Amino acid sequence: MPELESSIEKKLIDQLCYGDSQWTYRPDMKTEAALWSNFRMILEQNNKPVLDDIPLSDSEFEQVKNQIQFSSFYDAGKWLVGENGIVYVHVQRGNDRLDLRVLNHQHISGGSSVYEIINQYHPLKEEGEDELPERDRRFDVTMLINGLPLIHIELKNREHSYMDGFRQIKKYIGEGKFKGIFSAVQMFVVSNAVDTRYFSAARDTELNPKFLSCWLDADNKPVPGYLDFARKVLKIPEAHEMVSKYTVLDNDAKRLLLLRPYQIRSTR
Repeated sequence: MPELESSIEKKLIDQLCYGDSQWTYRPDMKTEAALWSNFRMILEQNNKPVLDDIPLSDSEFEQVKNQIQFSSFYDAGKWLVGENGIVYVHVQRGNDRLDLRVLNHQHISGGSSVYEIINQYHPLKEEGEDELPERDRRFDVTMLINGLPLIHIELKNREHSYMDGFRQIKKYIGEGKFKGIFSAVQMFVVSNAVDTRYFSAARDTELNPKFLSCWLDADNKPVPGYLDFARKVLKIPEAHEMVSKYTVLDNDAKRLLLLRPYQIRSTR
């Protein structure tokens, strides 16, 4: 009998959180409301001096939310480049404009960076979908940096190809599931446990299987297993670097590009 996808999912989360890992598993966060609440708490914690220890009002946080709902993954990527590696949102409080730090890419694996993992997230249903249980989607595993979902993983068991995970992500994007706070995603990973690929986020019409990359180790040998991939690519600091240093903007095509392993090694 093939291993259940739920078992594969649990093993991946256990691997990511094993030992001295900086990832924290958050089984309590399953909805967009919970993600926004968590993001708000981290934003306030990292900006206490700027906020003068006064929490954001609901109307102020609405200003923040409006800045983090992108029309494309490329637009999110432009914002995530930041200013000298620091990513801001801006809030008008009375006559003052407050510049709040969302991410500091100089704080990889330390400083103000918070690393969390969620699973079985329930994207908001569209109007009328209550009568369509087959469209009741749940995401497998998502990796958050300072409360933002930046890496998303879809898993299959060995009876399926990793391409089924790719097609599933493409369908989710086409259905508009990657919106709101999830519009910030920069990197996708798909795996059937024995074969794993990664690729940059893009519109469903732009996703192309030729952009899927297999990880190669220092000896140029493939790393197909999902747990080995997690140890090599998804631990900290590597995962943070993938969505900061190794995700680049193709401004002509207005799309994101994720560097391949040989390109990443050449930059180190």
